[in-house]
Amino acid sequence: MTHSLQRQTPTADIKLPSNGPVETPEVEDVERAVEQLSKISMNGSRDSVFLAEVERDSIGEVTMKGGAVPTVYVVAKSKTVAERNGEIALDFIIGIPATLQNNTWGLSLTPVIENNGTEEALQPLSIRGELFSEVQKRQYWQMNKHLNCILDDSTELTSTTNLAAKYYEAYNRYIAGGQKRRADKLESTYKETISFPYLSDPRLDSVLLRKGELRYYYTQRYRPTKDTHRLHLYFRGHVDAIDRSHYALANSDTLTYTVTSMLSLLDNSPRYMLKVIDKYVEVRDRNYITFPVGRASIIDTMAQNMVQLAKIERLMDTLINQYEFFVDSITITASSSPDGSMATNNRIAGGRARAIKERLVRKFGHGVDTLIRTRSIGEDWALLKRLIRHNSDMPNWEQIMAMIDQSRNLDVTEPQIHQQFPKDYAYMKEILYPQLRAVDFRYNLRRVDMVKDTVVLTVLDTTYMRGVQQLRDRDYVGALRTLNDYKCQNFAIVLLSLGYDEAAFEILEQLPQAEKNARTDYLSAVALSHMNRPREGLEYYLKAIQADPVLKFRGNLDPEIQILYKQNNVKSTTYDS
Repeated sequence: MTHSLQRQTPTADIKLPSNGPVETPEVEDVERAVEQLSKISMNGSRDSVFLAEVERDSIGEVTMKGGAVPTVYVVAKSKTVAERNGEIALDFIIGIPATLQNNTWGLSLTPVIENNGTEEALQPLSIRGELFSEVQKRQYWQMNKHLNCILDDSTELTSTTNLAAKYYEAYNRYIAGGQKRRADKLESTYKETISFPYLSDPRLDSVLLRKGELRYYYTQRYRPTKDTHRLHLYFRGHVDAIDRSHYALANSDTLTYTVTSMLSLLDNSPRYMLKVIDKYVEVRDRNYITFPVGRASIIDTMAQNMVQLAKIERLMDTLINQYEFFVDSITITASSSPDGSMATNNRIAGGRARAIKERLVRKFGHGVDTLIRTRSIGEDWALLKRLIRHNSDMPNWEQIMAMIDQSRNLDVTEPQIHQQFPKDYAYMKEILYPQLRAVDFRYNLRRVDMVKDTVVLTVLDTTYMRGVQQLRDRDYVGALRTLNDYKCQNFAIVLLSLGYDEAAFEILEQLPQAEKNARTDYLSAVALSHMNRPREGLEYYLKAIQADPVLKFRGNLDPEIQILYKQNNVKSTTYDS
């Protein structure tokens, strides 16, 4: 069956389609690289190269036989593709010679994209001979009958997926019943019976009726990664015959796609911003220390106290022992929840603040004793109101807020809330009250080397630079969020890359005159091409290449520029260049 293939070593091929739209799969597989030559310089030197059969006359002059040089065709193996909206459109033609087609064979071809060492297989193609297809159908029919006997089922096979589901159901039934040997036997039977499985998710699955050269036009949308500059494409394949002989096709020639995008038009210059540096700085830190009920003693082993205390001591050590700032004062404020009377809670909160201070003095020495001041908030009703207002789990929050605002004695109001809204109060006590039992630190710092209260410095805009890096990495959505407040050239590139052409053009038009250049005009031309305004787009493009002639070559890479010429019925000067 495949023995002749082993001797001939044939393979299919992949080629790029000719320029222009392809309306049917039957397209020319070559591009005209050299038009018919009208003039050829022939000086008779030893290193002369002739593109036609020649002869010399009696005086040694070289002339061409037949007078005219025939057209030369070159098969291109590389192509420039443009990335738009985060995707690349790849197209190629798979040519399958008659040698690889037979009534008793099944041919499988899988295109493979290689991107920076990573391979991704595309949907395969299946070309099956008529007899090979009948054998496949019979194998699946036989296996379906066998599984129906096991499952007490009588349904006909409707798809290969349906057969696989039946097989796994029968296999799992044996495993669940402790019949491992029967499960292994079923697995062996399945592999022997289905010797020619159908390809899963094929792009093309065709039964060959007439032998002849076959060409398939394949198109694929591909999302590049941040380092994608070139893509390589080849296919691997194999032939199976009904006598179970197998022939692995040699890998095809490789097509190379050079990827271009708007990223080459990025403005890579850094952006700076004015930053106001204050002489006085305030650092706030909130911590949750668990105390015994009604007491102010600190117990390290309670709840998360060890973690919280270590966090407090680590921050204080950092601020006290650094050299840029001098610590003027530290304020510790302990607060409690409304459990019990307000007078009792004020007393307990004050004791807890002093307990924290005493612990820190023992840790850092008496030098911090004069820095630390203590305060207390017995019942932090202001914070409790904010938590209630923004909590959707309390259906009666509006009535509770009104009771708090109108209260003259909160010690009386709290049990009233408990009585009127017991479920809401239970939620407050379990979820909200623990958030009120906190210890707040406020560090007042002063810069050591500053005389004035404020200094204005020019610093690198790190937010902007992060957005530019996201754009380089092709993280267009992230760059859109980061650069949203920067109405600049790079933000216009983000919008163009995501298909927001009108918004991009508006950004480019509103740029200050000092920020407009040849590249911004070129980007405007691309945007106008998408917006179906070819006359204005061509004007912007011609203005861009007049200011920067290098952009002429860029025009050959972007389909939007070629569309501008076609819609204006103007010959492209980029080809003349």
